[in-house]
Amino acid sequence: MPHVSDEDAALQALGSLDTLSADQQHALDAVNTILNDGEPFVDVHVLFGHYNILYFRSLLLPRVDVLWSPRLTLCAGVCELSRDPVTNKFTRIRLKLSTPLLQYRPRSDTINTLLHEAIHAYFFITTSWRHSRGDDGTGHGEGFQLLADAINSHGNYEITIYHTFHDEVDSYRTHVWQCDGPCKDRPPYFGIVKRSMNRAPGKSDSWWSRHEAECGGTYTKTQEPAPTKKKIEAMSKKERAGRQKNKLDGWLKPKEKQETDGKTSHVLKPSSAEDNAHSGASSGKRKAANVS
Repeated sequence: MPHVSDEDAALQALGSLDTLSADQQHALDAVNTILNDGEPFVDVHVLFGHYNILYFRSLLLPRVDVLWSPRLTLCAGVCELSRDPVTNKFTRIRLKLSTPLLQYRPRSDTINTLLHEAIHAYFFITTSWRHSRGDDGTGHGEGFQLLADAINSHGNYEITIYHTFHDEVDSYRTHVWQCDGPCKDRPPYFGIVKRSMNRAPGKSDSWWSRHEAECGGTYTKTQEPAPTKKKIEAMSKKERAGRQKNKLDGWLKPKEKQETDGKTSHVLKPSSAEDNAHSGASSGKRKAANVS
């Protein structure tokens, strides 16, 4: 079987847009109806079916599963090529969209993310594993950019290589560690590691050996999200009791003794914000799980 590159597959898809077939024209009409219906949300499964016909030579269905993921917090979408447990071959493709990052953003962001990941799925089908091991290492090489630019021009979309939802991503990085070594004074990270999951910095991180050699400091957790109701219920009575705080003590605390008209008194003042989250950049680049 001859080798097909991303560029070859992109050109084949572009060729189908020169003169639309009857099925493609029907899909285009359906897409335009959806995009102009004024609704704040969109059915990604219905839209994906139309895009499959319009832009991807009807190759994506039924092989690609489109899913919403509540656990995807570092990227807006991801396309995974995985092994089929029945055939033991890498033929399963899952296109996942981030519920946390996209649910409150304009639906155009969902549509552009859907098309972005659909391009990856198309290349997985036409070029197999060679796509994820492209020259740029991320699957966003010349073939991806060629097809993304063509779709952007054809449908007035805004498919980009990377998303810009940095504030949303950072809001889910609620587990924070601070290093006590020299790197705590070095920009741009100042020894801070922020993650969306409770995974302490360690040997599994690609940068760990360099940190050990150049800094050698120890990471201490300084911030974590409040436990969920389910986690609190799973705690022992002793653990729950240890979490109880006097409400007045939470708002006020005694100040040093002051002399007033010859009398000694305790002055109460509002408590300082001792539990404020540490600010700073995350410890690495945006994760591209498989390709995203």
